[in-house]
Amino acid sequence: MKIRLLITLSVYLLIGPLAVKSQDIDTLVDVGGNKLHFHIIKGKGIPILFEAGGGDDGRAWKNLLPAVADTVGTTLITYDRPGFGKSGLDTNHTGILNEVKQLERGLKKLGYGGEIMLVAHSLGGLYATLYASRHPKAVKAAVLIDASTSCFFTDAYVTQVELETKPKLEKFRRENLGAYYLSVNLRKNAELMRRTPFPLNISVTDIVAERTPVEGTPDAKRWKSCHAQFAAASPKRKSVMAYGSGHYVYKEKPALVLDAIVKEYFPLVVPAVRAKEVKLK
Repeated sequence: MKIRLLITLSVYLLIGPLAVKSQDIDTLVDVGGNKLHFHIIKGKGIPILFEAGGGDDGRAWKNLLPAVADTVGTTLITYDRPGFGKSGLDTNHTGILNEVKQLERGLKKLGYGGEIMLVAHSLGGLYATLYASRHPKAVKAAVLIDASTSCFFTDAYVTQVELETKPKLEKFRRENLGAYYLSVNLRKNAELMRRTPFPLNISVTDIVAERTPVEGTPDAKRWKSCHAQFAAASPKRKSVMAYGSGHYVYKEKPALVLDAIVKEYFPLVVPAVRAKEVKLK
């Protein structure tokens, strides 16, 4: 344990010199039919893309990003999904597949269409999964933070959510088109994601909150069971329990999330470290 800790600390020292003075950029990118809002903290190295949870936009990460930027020194990218934050929405092209295609176009225009690491929270986990499935060689690592899994979105659960959401749809349509199309596309999105597994070749740290987003319901046990199945599917996946935390782990336990990001990121810039760590286990 002490040896592994020393290795981790030495890597922090190795990464530290890579940090550069960051430059913040806010920009709207035309992705065909609408514009996506991106916030970028410029750095050096393989960039990290952050996927917010359902209903949130890129601002959700604002308190975590400075620590990540100071530690790893690479480019950090957040964005607002269509219909949220400052991003527009093309009502003729909605649903998770269209949204990920728009993200791809935006990243390519910004010069970040190549190698990348993903960090995703909650519903953002499905977007990260779809992106990774479409770019299994370019996505080098991922940290999933109490992320939604396709396993959890059974037909029965989708029906339950649809019934609960139906009374709110008209208000969403008038006041929040992002939430409206997220709701009406739920079943189609879930069906697609059940056919879209996260690539087994990608290193993933799967952080699970002790208190699930469906705590106090019969679905809480199923949420954790789906995460256990996900982690067990590949030796490249590590499960981390965020004890004492609710669903927003990156707000309640930021040090834990930062540690997971660094441990997934540093082997990308210092590949020999992962090999050493494995030998010492």
